[in-house]
Amino acid sequence: MQRTTAFLIFIFIILNSLAFSQDSTRTMRSYVPESNAYDLYYPLDFVLQEDEGIITITDSISGLNITVSSYFLVDPPTDVDIIESLNSFINENYNKQLSIEDWNSYHTDFDNLVELKTYFEGANWVWYGINNKTTLVLLSLNKETEITQEEMLLVKFMIDHLIIN
Repeated sequence: MQRTTAFLIFIFIILNSLAFSQDSTRTMRSYVPESNAYDLYYPLDFVLQEDEGIITITDSISGLNITVSSYFLVDPPTDVDIIESLNSFINENYNKQLSIEDWNSYHTDFDNLVELKTYFEGANWVWYGINNKTTLVLLSLNKETEITQEEMLLVKFMIDHLIIN
């Protein structure tokens, strides 16, 4: 039993290493928006556009769309504040009812990081709310087909290397 468990852990580590090593060969570029709120790395082969403070990063091959926006707040928000604001935004703009329980909240180097995985409007969505002090960065990704593990690892890399100013 212990050998089987050790073997499975070893296989899991190897598979994770292989998945990460595929992303590690991708050429990334740093981008700081006009607001100077953050510094974000994104794949060089993706198309980036900034329009009125909203960054759209698109992979024309897979159809993955990543949208990033930032907000300067008076007071530092809690994870519940971020979730309630995002729930309200999603309900008003997409008529999708969500509850606090639909979200995950993580302990990271940021003050708060919340995540929601959902499906609506004919697309798979993953939403992130990330704040450091009084700066809030919202990141969403969507795709008509399933968001792959490789794409999720890419976005997690982008978040892990995000610098909030």
